[in-house]
Amino acid sequence: MFATPGPRSLILAYAFTNVVLYSMLLPLWEGFDEPFHFGYVQNLSNGDGFLDPRASRLSKEIAVSLYLTPASQAVKQNLPMVTSYQEFFAWPDWKRQDAHQAVTGIDPKLRWQPSEFINYEGLQAPLAYAVLAVPERIGDRLPLTIRVIMLRIIAGSLGSALLLSASIRLVSQLQIPTVYGEMLIFCVFSSQMTWACLARVSNDWLAIPLSIWLLVQTIGYVDRPTFRRALLMSSMLALGLLTKAYFIAFIPLLTVFPLRRKWLHLLIGLVLPLALAGPWYARNLERYNTISGMQELRNGVNPASAFHDLKLKKVPSGIETAAREALWTGNNTFRAFSTITLRALLFLLIIAAGLWAVSRHRLAEWVVVLYSTLFALALAYSSAVNYVASQGRISSPGAWYTQVLLVPILAIGFLGAARSGRGGRVVAVSLISGFGYILIVTYWLKLMPLYSGFEGRASLIAIVGLYGERFPVLIDGLNELCLGRAKFILPMAGLVTAMAFAIQAYFVVLLFSKANTAEQSKCEADGAYSRLMGLPR
Repeated sequence: MFATPGPRSLILAYAFTNVVLYSMLLPLWEGFDEPFHFGYVQNLSNGDGFLDPRASRLSKEIAVSLYLTPASQAVKQNLPMVTSYQEFFAWPDWKRQDAHQAVTGIDPKLRWQPSEFINYEGLQAPLAYAVLAVPERIGDRLPLTIRVIMLRIIAGSLGSALLLSASIRLVSQLQIPTVYGEMLIFCVFSSQMTWACLARVSNDWLAIPLSIWLLVQTIGYVDRPTFRRALLMSSMLALGLLTKAYFIAFIPLLTVFPLRRKWLHLLIGLVLPLALAGPWYARNLERYNTISGMQELRNGVNPASAFHDLKLKKVPSGIETAAREALWTGNNTFRAFSTITLRALLFLLIIAAGLWAVSRHRLAEWVVVLYSTLFALALAYSSAVNYVASQGRISSPGAWYTQVLLVPILAIGFLGAARSGRGGRVVAVSLISGFGYILIVTYWLKLMPLYSGFEGRASLIAIVGLYGERFPVLIDGLNELCLGRAKFILPMAGLVTAMAFAIQAYFVVLLFSKANTAEQSKCEADGAYSRLMGLPR
């Protein structure tokens, strides 16, 4: 799929460097709901079985860390006893250093004692946590901070490898020209939300790549409906259901079986997920009166009334907010990014999708559309529930849910760009420039200043001052708050930046080179011939 071994190695190195950098830069428990996800992993690694969200508790080790570790204002609203970042950086140097040493010195034996904090993540399916429970148990004598960063790197590396392999396969199935497929993968690994989901302790590191593998197996079955491919597709759905409840949205994909008049395949498609994942959802239904992992439903939110109560005037703004959050959400701090920049990138994606829409399409592409539509409906359902549960304050789904659609939408966009001549090439270059720019800004102008105590507006003068005369303050802040040391974080951020520029330059040269023109012309000619003959693509 890659044009030469060079870009393949560089993109792999780019992905792994981002995994390690993000894992080190993210402060303890700054990942979305991370202490509760980690508590799930720890509960399994301790041999205590599955959680009960009504009674299971975080360990005292996690509880002590919550009292010692600063957190964002958003977290403080839910856990009032935590120290906010603003309060933490207002402390004198000695007090911040003492707090940092206290966190690293928490006795690992406290993992065996329960605390007063209920772990509400007990509704989540167990597969991703069970995988992480193995290294958590092996390293049970290591300090908490070391184990968290270790699990982040393991989750991020495994998730990236699975996501990369699934994306490569999808690019091949959709017959996206080589350079455009490479650019798609670069954009995926340049999305801040990719790392906010994969490089943290949770179940998203496995759920997101499994969702793309489910799409790949569905396309494979539609292309050639054999018993083996039916088995692969249903197995992937079962694994997904054992990882995260939002795979329920993909159950209608099984309709591709009877449409192909393969009723035995439909039987396999139904029986295998039912046999493997059915007991888990039957357990949740019996105990908590819900099969979803959403706490709002267990707490009594009525899905039917959610849609009834959702105001139509909120829908457009909710969609736009969800789209921007899918591109950038500042971890548990929920700090905003430039609205103009994110809207510009969304506009480019819309243009790319429009280029695809005016071309002829292969059957595999309609599978991508069906898949995306099903999940978009699930996101609408989640948004309605959030709207009612928050009494109208939140009208979009969680940003970590929307990442399921990133690869399919980019695939459609780059496929459209590949079929559209010079204009398509300009759109493709603009997309990789936008994604690369946002990731570089994420590290240098957003997260590193935030996690070193900088609270002002990120103007050019302020940033120059931060990395100039206030550079020692930045170093101290990163050392006191982040899981990695500044002497590792800063060089790795520089390495990511250099690799991003190098990969972008490679794509620009290759995209407009004579060698690629032949492949591009073939793709355009193929599309023109299909349109002329009225053939499906």
